[in-house]
Amino acid sequence: GTKRAWIVHGHDGMDEISICDNTRVSELNDGLIRTFDLDPTNFFDGYADPNSLKGGEKEKNAAIIKSVLNGEKGPKRDIVLINSGAALMIAGKADSLANGIEKAQESIDSKKAIGKLEELIQFTRENG
Repeated sequence: GTKRAWIVHGHDGMDEISICDNTRVSELNDGLIRTFDLDPTNFFDGYADPNSLKGGEKEKNAAIIKSVLNGEKGPKRDIVLINSGAALMIAGKADSLANGIEKAQESIDSKKAIGKLEELIQFTRENG
């Protein structure tokens, strides 16, 4: 029953859309499948250094998420933007990847995204 989906694999080995290299995308759209390479430099200034995306223990990763959603700019934000933008486009909430990236930026910059994270944290604390 799936109408639209992307299966992605970064040429650098990432299992998501990469900003460190091109990404191979196989797209299902209304019964048709096409495969293409997505170049993140069409959306951002150059490729990111893979070391700039490294996380760590859960506390460090939580801090990274909060810093991105609080508006910190850089490669970690960019990888969130491109993957969120793709999800918005595939879900029909944006008419293109560029438009999806813009909507993701708006969500972060307006503080709506961090607000939703805080709501989820509160809900989880209250409901285990």
